[in-house]
Amino acid sequence: MSSGQLSRRAFLGAFALGTRPAVAPTAPPAKPAATSVSVAGTAPAASGQPKSGGTLTAGKLGDVANLDGHYWSPNAGLHVWLAYDTLARYDANFKPQPQLAESWEVSSDLKQITVNLRKGVTFHSGREFTADDVVWNLQRALNPKVTVGIITGFFGQDPTFTAKDKYAVVLQTAQPWPTVFDMFHVVNMLDKENTDVASNAQTKAVGTGPFVFQEWRQGESMRFTKNKNYWQTGKPYLDEIIVNVRKDAQALVADLESGASQLVYAISLQDFVRLKSDANYNAQFLTPPAGMYQIQPNVTFKPLDDKRVRQALNYAIDRKRIADTLLLGLVAPQDLPWPASSPAYEQAKNNLYAFDLDKAKSLLTQAGVSNLELDFVHAPTLPEYATIAQIYQADLAKIGVKLNVKSMDIAALFDVIHSQKYNGFYTLNDSWTAMEPASTISVGASLNPKINNAGFKDAQYTELAAKAAAEPDAAKRKELYSQLNDYILDQSFGMTIAPTTSRVVAKKSVNGLEFRFNDVMYFGNVWLS
Repeated sequence: MSSGQLSRRAFLGAFALGTRPAVAPTAPPAKPAATSVSVAGTAPAASGQPKSGGTLTAGKLGDVANLDGHYWSPNAGLHVWLAYDTLARYDANFKPQPQLAESWEVSSDLKQITVNLRKGVTFHSGREFTADDVVWNLQRALNPKVTVGIITGFFGQDPTFTAKDKYAVVLQTAQPWPTVFDMFHVVNMLDKENTDVASNAQTKAVGTGPFVFQEWRQGESMRFTKNKNYWQTGKPYLDEIIVNVRKDAQALVADLESGASQLVYAISLQDFVRLKSDANYNAQFLTPPAGMYQIQPNVTFKPLDDKRVRQALNYAIDRKRIADTLLLGLVAPQDLPWPASSPAYEQAKNNLYAFDLDKAKSLLTQAGVSNLELDFVHAPTLPEYATIAQIYQADLAKIGVKLNVKSMDIAALFDVIHSQKYNGFYTLNDSWTAMEPASTISVGASLNPKINNAGFKDAQYTELAAKAAAEPDAAKRKELYSQLNDYILDQSFGMTIAPTTSRVVAKKSVNGLEFRFNDVMYFGNVWLS
């Protein structure tokens, strides 16, 4: 298969029919398999041609947890991901486009992928990027101690990686790997000579990306400068990006309206709607949603190990109120994480846990639970989290459940949820839902059967997820997704509330901004007019 010519779903459909996709590099783009997949992910074009120069000052809520390019941190790409490239990147129609991989060939059984690398690419250190670097990065990304199991989940079963020559890598798996391009899209290529192989406690961030990491002032800001030796000739356009950390959404809006920032991420929805109607700004949602608002229980903490208790607490979530009031009706409530464009989407199952405090109380009684007291932890990375906690706290109080709401910075939150040290619930959006559902399940910190923030483990769930991840036939995979949906709903170890409302507002002078399908923005094409 030649690179960048078929959409992911068209590729999978061709494979399911027993054909091997092969399209010439000059072929026109294939039509998307689902019309709802296309996105309004790029800012409206400005008149005139892109021009080089200038500093983009951006703002976001909360700091990053660390500097590791293989560690997933929900900061919309306003962090060290600016310094990295991936092997390929999906365009708006889910077609993988060449990045560090110039082309690739896939075997008819989907168990072997030969990746041909772009020549002449160098790391920010000046060292040449080669096949050995790809092998090192893919092997490192398999280590759950580094990735907390998130990026690791993008890989097929029992993968091996071999440098065929200086510019070619062979990837092999024991089972078919239908989601391989999801991995191409998200696994950053780090400079092995400037990265600790076994730890995510990095002090450097050295990649091949459009911007060079310069400084991290913890709790305050990050600074990146133009990669003058970038492999994409003439890019990036910007000379510098400064990312300022703010503690609340009001400060972000103040920065934007005063001119201190040209772009802000995750302001309040009320301000987003207000500024969207202002001709001085471009306000964008990521469409389709790349994740979901959710609440997740720690199933290792009694009595949350009892499925009936988790189901009771699932019925106590007033999703409709949260969607209609807090999220301003911009998204609909749903019990499952999938957007309508997903092959796992099932509208009929999205209202199983309609708000019902009587049913919640009855289930708690059946489980012999009374005078229950739980913690609810969250980070201030989105202004909605605190309000979700308050709504849930008030409703649970009506059935005799006390909820202690605690806010903490993102690094502290990651520490407690990754090791199940929270005595109740947390809320934090999970990403990846716009990708193939098998990837979402294998990768998401909330649904991963091997390692998840709930501490949930079950052989049946692991088996179902593994079957879906290795099933090349789209129709059969869809059947498996339906079974997984039933299982996720029944076990209630991950409680979806609604699709995410990932949002950014920028001055009209900011052009070329793009969203990727993993809730990350891409700045390589951004320019200032």
